[in-house]
Amino acid sequence: HITKSKDGTTKLLLKLRDNLEVETVIIPWPDRKRSTLCISSQVGCRQGCTFCATGRMGIIRSLTTEEILTQVYFANKICRIGEIYPIDNIVFMGMGEPADNACEVVKAAKTLVDRNMFGLTGRRVTISTVGPNPDCFSELAEAPVTLAWSVHATRQKVRKALVPTTKHSMQDLRDGLLKAIHGRSRRLKSVMLEIALLNGQNDSYEDAMDLVEFCQPIQQQASKLIVNLIPWNDINATSGAASSYQKPTFENVIKFQNILRHHGIR
Repeated sequence: HITKSKDGTTKLLLKLRDNLEVETVIIPWPDRKRSTLCISSQVGCRQGCTFCATGRMGIIRSLTTEEILTQVYFANKICRIGEIYPIDNIVFMGMGEPADNACEVVKAAKTLVDRNMFGLTGRRVTISTVGPNPDCFSELAEAPVTLAWSVHATRQKVRKALVPTTKHSMQDLRDGLLKAIHGRSRRLKSVMLEIALLNGQNDSYEDAMDLVEFCQPIQQQASKLIVNLIPWNDINATSGAASSYQKPTFENVIKFQNILRHHGIR
């Protein structure tokens, strides 16, 4: 099943051999005349992020390497026949937690950067993890691709509210990330931190300043640090914490961004 929005974003719903379905999304960038592909690593997810629709499903099962790569195959095909900009960037940011399926994800990522297979560069493939434990970063770093951490909040209480399965301190998780990037080549030492901003939950001045302080050790070790602020999209929940969540105001997003920029974080 294929759906296309007005901005050109194309969602593919692929049926697996056991009739389960997984989503992959093609995001075009007209300025570059290229597309980014967001792929899934599991059907469902056990991390239970309170703002995430997939997290509310729970985990059904992990995908095999072949099922992960099949998403890329069909997305490339749709781009060719649908006159969509070709894919030159792939992110593991769809359904599922890559660290909970690390073996298959790493094998898939290695195939994506194999010159004899999909032929992407390591900087054009990103594995994003919520960071279930400190060791997960090193496991995912076995793939010669970029690492991203879905932090969402650096203050422990806020992080626990947004990611209830959090069992480790943010400092311990950060140490795990630093350990993972320490032995990487310079071209793979770039790191992305992702924050899903929610109104009144994690978008305050205090949240921004805590993030600035939290990032300092990462800035010292990473060749490049990017913080990706993602205004939350309403998932139309009628129960649970998400039913009371709201998108952040444009003003608050800009304020948050300006605080980071003022302290040298892009």
